[in-house]
Amino acid sequence: MVGKFRRPAGSCGGGEIVDTLGGWISEIKGFYALQALHPVSESAQALWHYLMYRANAVWWVTPLSLRNDEIRGVLGVSPAVLKRARKELIEGKFLMVEPQGGNRPSLYYPLSCVRPGTVVQPSMRPPGKKEQEG
Repeated sequence: MVGKFRRPAGSCGGGEIVDTLGGWISEIKGFYALQALHPVSESAQALWHYLMYRANAVWWVTPLSLRNDEIRGVLGVSPAVLKRARKELIEGKFLMVEPQGGNRPSLYYPLSCVRPGTVVQPSMRPPGKKEQEG
């Protein structure tokens, strides 16, 4: 099945078919469409893409629990640049973050660019569409 996966048993929502390609591509298109209204820096764009990558890697289960050191290492940015990028995404309503204090990882909730104000989640197959065998 190209562009489709079955979520593992025990994950949120059971084993429904999820269209990863359409959902992720739609979010990327939405992100860049919103850049015309609320442009963000290159660092904020890189952070958004990394968060989307991480969300996809964990089957879109949020929140993402990430340490600043991990994000800074991947993006190659200083603590100050990461802080500014995160602030830009929060102010632009691309992201919600719950700091956990101390040396604990923060909780990241990427917000949908397709459904503003909602946390990014898998796109479920349209009602009435039959499941394809792969």
